[in-house]
Amino acid sequence: MMIAFSLLAAGFLQGAQAANSSGGAENATGAADTAAAEATGSRGYRTLRLGTVQGGSSFALALSPNHKAAGYVTLNIAGGYRPALFMPGFAPRVIHTDGPGQGTGVNGLGEVVGWFQQGTLTQAFRWKFDHITTLPSLGGGSSYAAAINHFSEIVGWSEVAPGVRHAAYWRGGTVVDLGAWGGVAAQATAINRRGDIVGWRELDVAGERVRQGVRQLKGQRPQLLRIPAGFDNLVPSAINDNGDIAGHMYPAGQELFASVGFLLSGNFYKRLTAEPGFPTFGLALNNLKEVAGYKFEGTADPRARARVWRNSGNTSVALDRLPSAVNTGWWALGDAHGINDSGVIVGVGQFNTAGGGRNIEAYMLVPR
Repeated sequence: MMIAFSLLAAGFLQGAQAANSSGGAENATGAADTAAAEATGSRGYRTLRLGTVQGGSSFALALSPNHKAAGYVTLNIAGGYRPALFMPGFAPRVIHTDGPGQGTGVNGLGEVVGWFQQGTLTQAFRWKFDHITTLPSLGGGSSYAAAINHFSEIVGWSEVAPGVRHAAYWRGGTVVDLGAWGGVAAQATAINRRGDIVGWRELDVAGERVRQGVRQLKGQRPQLLRIPAGFDNLVPSAINDNGDIAGHMYPAGQELFASVGFLLSGNFYKRLTAEPGFPTFGLALNNLKEVAGYKFEGTADPRARARVWRNSGNTSVALDRLPSAVNTGWWALGDAHGINDSGVIVGVGQFNTAGGGRNIEAYMLVPR
């Protein structure tokens, strides 16, 4: 069942509050907030393996407040991989879908959302207690669920016609068309506990396809996020319960080698930096304004090197070669895809095998 989304008719709310900024100390943080953020993981981490199935690989792509992770595993099955739920100390729980797929979101209730291949289309799904529900599409084409909050509100995208993607919102058995947000296509990427949504729209500008960030607060019109000078694209990937947003931005045609991760807090952007010359990507965000993601290092293996930015983005911490990881068999920790308010982080790394090789596995970092 589709429900008309009345707010879209009113168009975008564009205001200075959607942020113009540069780097530097644009955003002051209270002493209590700073102390809490710096305490998370500041005494180091325990590095946990989240397990594999049949000796294959595993990938953690999302994290819940109570340390459940969603992602996928490779195994001996048609298509080669399936969505999975990970919990520390337990074997990965395979979500048996019709075809290959991934879990891209998980909440504290143990609900996993994601997508799987069904014939020539991708199908958005919700899974809970071994029961899978396919989510309705907007036009019978492909669909993709990206994130879920504590109230089982789900966001992602769905095709309204072949190849035409609109941002989508699911609640219960219904789907809401959020539209293309004024572009030629759109995708919603995250939703917080309040029901605020972020994502991006695509436009053709001067012969280039660009992505522009969009924020839609609960019950309000969509807001187009202003892009800082020097960048053409802005891609939000996460929003916390306070409305802060993380993601990455880049000049036209230079996403891989010129991206800069960002934290948008209040009216200001904070650029998430690593060593000079290395692109950065913000993938996940908690309520302490800590951002998990990675530094891209083109000559390394893995090329995505895990990173966390604490203290409202002012403190950059390399996670890829943590002693607790290296000393327990990890070669390197790659992209960090999730972080919760306890400072727990999940992602994908490479683990040394007995034969001298390396296996791709999901990891969890637990602050000491």
